[in-house]
Amino acid sequence: MRQLLVTLLLLFLPTQAVLADSFPVRITHQFGETEIPAQPRRIVSVGYHEQDFLYALGLAPVGVHEWFGGFPFATWPWAGKARRALSAEPDVQHGFEIDIEWVLARDPDLIVATFAPLDARTYALLSQIAPVVGPPKGYPAWGAPWEAELRLIGAAAGRGDAAERVIARLDRRLAGLAKAHPQLSGLSGTAAHFSGGQIVGYRSSDGANRLLARLGVETPAEFENLAGPGGNFSVSPERLDIFDLDVVLWLTDVPSRDRIEAFPGYNALRITREGRSVWAGRLLMGAMSFQSPLSIDWALDRLVPALQAAADGDPATQVPQAEAAPGG
Repeated sequence: MRQLLVTLLLLFLPTQAVLADSFPVRITHQFGETEIPAQPRRIVSVGYHEQDFLYALGLAPVGVHEWFGGFPFATWPWAGKARRALSAEPDVQHGFEIDIEWVLARDPDLIVATFAPLDARTYALLSQIAPVVGPPKGYPAWGAPWEAELRLIGAAAGRGDAAERVIARLDRRLAGLAKAHPQLSGLSGTAAHFSGGQIVGYRSSDGANRLLARLGVETPAEFENLAGPGGNFSVSPERLDIFDLDVVLWLTDVPSRDRIEAFPGYNALRITREGRSVWAGRLLMGAMSFQSPLSIDWALDRLVPALQAAADGDPATQVPQAEAAPGG
């Protein structure tokens, strides 16, 4: 009878209370092992996109790190609803590097740094403040899949089941979109960027290219050899032919687009003649950079119709550009 009562109690207790009983937990990441002694109450994200992961798990951070965009609370439009639902109004740290003193002043009991400018020294300093969740183990720098990040954060915060639900739901959506758009399957393609007078390409493990692969668009094999330790490579405009693929997602702004379209030989490429370029607006560019469960969900509504239009090889087809009113 006592066991039955305990079982019933566990069934009807709020989820958070049940999860709290599972602490302490020990997680493994790129910098070693971290023990979280109790359910975190004050979470600080020092990485560039981890706030999205926390909101997706129903967690409200007290501090976040601005990457780019300049939106209130460092929250892009795709995460605004989730943030507001939690009444989260986190403090925001600006600047590329992690500000240790800023983190200390937030008085965290968990520091999330799965996609952060983290080295051994910074990790050691942060660990003196609170338990730290480093990048998932076994992946190149900045190269862990979003699923691995979400699982690691979920395990550290007592939201492992929530993480699996988020992953399963988005996995079903991606599989459904791939099935509904078989014309994308087997196409060659990539995300690309223009910076400092160079065209930047990415290997298949890059987040944007991984997402394209889920829809059937495959990164050229040669990109694996061209990419360096950071997962990308740069070529001069004279090698624009490398990007003459079935479809290209250009993650670049309007001035950069103008420069690309002005390159000698650009008009002779098949991607130009057949209208196979997708030019991301500012928001889609941000969403593809963030590669969070929230940004991916938002991006798919805009990305799939654009890819479908670009991949038909008909220059008369209007390729929609993804934009939406800013919000947060």
